[in-house]
Amino acid sequence: MTGGAGFIGSHLVDCLVETGHDIIVVDNFSTGKAKNLSRSSGRRNLQVVKADVRKMPRSSVKRLRRIDAVCHLAAATSVQQSVRDPVFTTEVNLVGTLKVLEAAKVLKAQRVVFASSAAVYGKPRAFPISEDASIRPISPYGASKAASELYLGSFAEDHGIDCVSLRYFNVYGPRQTASQYSGVISIFTKRALSQQPLQIFGDGSQTRDFVFVSDVVDATIASLERTHEGGTFNIASGNETTVLELARVIQRITGSLTGVEFLPPRTGDIPRSVADTARAKRELGFEARTSLADGLSTTIGWFAHKKRTKRA
Repeated sequence: MTGGAGFIGSHLVDCLVETGHDIIVVDNFSTGKAKNLSRSSGRRNLQVVKADVRKMPRSSVKRLRRIDAVCHLAAATSVQQSVRDPVFTTEVNLVGTLKVLEAAKVLKAQRVVFASSAAVYGKPRAFPISEDASIRPISPYGASKAASELYLGSFAEDHGIDCVSLRYFNVYGPRQTASQYSGVISIFTKRALSQQPLQIFGDGSQTRDFVFVSDVVDATIASLERTHEGGTFNIASGNETTVLELARVIQRITGSLTGVEFLPPRTGDIPRSVADTARAKRELGFEARTSLADGLSTTIGWFAHKKRTKRA
């Protein structure tokens, strides 16, 4: 697994290790954190290798034993950073994916599961968004994910590797940082707990499809373990929430009375997003189980505990 010390990756590692799978994590710890793996560290079925997916030498790959599957989560995830430095994002996300695919071929992996993104859709024209919608990314980040999906398809054809692209929508939960893509919930939570007004770009009517990290883990494991024909899947809740509604719920849970501050809209911000999850339900048996209220309560509780621990 690449990116196993990151937000989503570490939750996936914990679940796979707990259920007895042998896991090798490759992470350069540029954004991932060793403490994210504290729950699983020391377990015999977990090996952690510090390495950059862009620079994994072939000799090092060969030293790894044969593996059954690769889960590729390592990525540069900031949309804003991708606009400022598209070359870096392309190197990490596209070249890194090619390196991972080459390693999977050498290690004779039967399946590669790739963490793609709803950003590949850009500004969709029909809702809910199905996997058959046009791919029209509006950021270098989205473009790098879309290009990576194409390379997965070519490797599946050329080398017989079963390749799966999971288009994660707005994932949230414990361990997410405020700087990460889709991190509006962590940003709002930190401000609410610090009694600061929640800042919304635009009028807050824009919608997002928020999905809790444990549900994303369930979907990813299903894509690794279930018999299916591969391909592309939306991983989301299938529910649409406005950003203003999200802010109000977070303020209610935290007891924050600081209000909302409206800022000018951001360039490139999409007005609406909600996924059609029928394919994932049909082929992976996946359906998000965590309500937004429950997921937010868990997430806010984690951030509150972290804040109290820092003060102690």
